Amino acid sequence: MKMSQIPSRETKPPFRTTRAFIQKHFDEFLPIYPLFVDSGDRFGPEISNMIHQSYDGLKDGLHPPELVSAGIGGTYYLRDTSGDPVSVFKPLDEEANSANNPKGYDFVYSTADMITAGGGAAREIAAYYLDHPIGRRRVGLTGDQVLGFSGVPPTVLAHCLHPNFTYSNGYAYAMENYKKGSLQMYMKNDGHFGKKKKEEEEDDKEEEEEEEDEVPTGLSMEEVHKISVLDIRMVNLDRHGGNLLYKKKEDGTLELIPIDHGYCFPKTFDDCCIFKWLKWPDARRPYSDEVIKYIESLKVVEDIAYLRKFGFTIPDKCIRVFHISTMLLKKGATKKLSPFQIGSLMCKETENVETSSIKKIVDEAQAEADGLPNTSEEDFLNIVYRITEARLDEIPPPTT
Repeated sequence: MKMSQIPSRETKPPFRTTRAFIQKHFDEFLPIYPLFVDSGDRFGPEISNMIHQSYDGLKDGLHPPELVSAGIGGTYYLRDTSGDPVSVFKPLDEEANSANNPKGYDFVYSTADMITAGGGAAREIAAYYLDHPIGRRRVGLTGDQVLGFSGVPPTVLAHCLHPNFTYSNGYAYAMENYKKGSLQMYMKNDGHFGKKKKEEEEDDKEEEEEEEDEVPTGLSMEEVHKISVLDIRMVNLDRHGGNLLYKKKEDGTLELIPIDHGYCFPKTFDDCCIFKWLKWPDARRPYSDEVIKYIESLKVVEDIAYLRKFGFTIPDKCIRVFHISTMLLKKGATKKLSPFQIGSLMCKETENVETSSIKKIVDEAQAEADGLPNTSEEDFLNIVYRITEARLDEIPPPTT
């Protein structure tokens, strides 16, 4: 895989380089640099600025990476020279179930067979790459329109070296200790919808309360729907309130910022999705014509090719799930079903069952395919589509 060195501010990015070049100039301490596959790709100004500021903050030695207390893996704030957070770095070898996990998580419920340890970084990046802006497809990272329809923060692949990271065999200033992971732009926000902490009077300790189910004031239907499109399509197994940030706009409404997409794009539907937004009333309203037009523009085959262009290795099982989830979203939206009705088919909490409807559909299709000779992947997907179509026809359109 080819790499690109962070250029000086006096030159235009990117420089073409190799790992050998980085090794040769290792004593100059290049703490972070982006990786590229396509020689023609370039970063736009906002993403380049994020990388420069992260680089400068590490270079001056005054603002080391800061481990974030929330979450189950190693997540670090990287700051600029003023001490303000500008990016979030997640090393792939510090994810849950990985050897260098700083928080001791060596097993995460049933996703161990669905999300391979070390694959979270690629999923974080893919979630951004595939969050296309409305009206056009993302074909590179050079444009001024850095945010897509759902507002996933810009995310790229980077290598970073610092003693504040976790090294199970001890830290040494060496080329092999560069950490590879996702580097995501830090988004200024006014909070999140996760668990609230309170102070316990008896022993002066903090304990966590359950997430609040009340509808946030100032939340619009458009914001709820943009998150639902992202989560349904990418099969988000972990959309809880803690990874839904919000920002208060001048008119009093809220802008939602989705983060933490390491548990998207699973290999199977064996586990059920968690969608915080299912509990919000606007999720029961059908998509607008504009959103339906956006959903209809999504193309799985082109998206897979786009990811592979940037060096992503995508398991066939993940591609199958991506095909099915996108089909479900498209067919449901076209039939004027609400995000709640579509999303509920991927969850078991709302249906009060042990297995989600989409899992049952896939199992039924597999059983039918097993009874046919020489069934191709296309044949199997067509069976899934037919069964799904019949299942959706049984659901009445929302009344609201």
